[in-house]
Amino acid sequence: MKRVETVVIVHQHPRILLGMKKKKFGAGKWNGFGGGLEQGERVEEAARRELKEEAGLEAIEIEKAGIISFEFIDNTDTREVHFFRVLDFGGDLKETEEMLPKWFDIVDIPFTLMWPDDVYWLPLLLQGKKFRGRFVFDRPSGPEYSSEILSMDLVEVQEI
Repeated sequence: MKRVETVVIVHQHPRILLGMKKKKFGAGKWNGFGGGLEQGERVEEAARRELKEEAGLEAIEIEKAGIISFEFIDNTDTREVHFFRVLDFGGDLKETEEMLPKWFDIVDIPFTLMWPDDVYWLPLLLQGKKFRGRFVFDRPSGPEYSSEILSMDLVEVQEI
């Protein structure tokens, strides 16, 4: 089964906003904001909604940066994740039940506390580049375990 999801990175050079995932899938990792689509929702609508729900922010300037397929060998689920970069936003940043937001300087991104694929695609996103890819992991990351990448394919593209 394929799940379509979103990840939103708020980027105001030289800093980015990440959230510490507090529960569910990926708990204990720093990540962008996002999640699955609701019934009848388009991908960008979901990205905007998730940013509002998880961080209290409203995306004003948003651009699609990439699509990556994530697979786990111990599970038949595939996650097709659509990545967005937010360059301008409104609202008041807040902690929610699901995420603890924090600004990081781009030279201090906590890659060791993130999903192991982030070190590959996040620099492309921060440079304003577009990408497509596929990562295969052993199993999902959590507070006690960091996933291992078994295979990967990531390419820069002109259009998504």
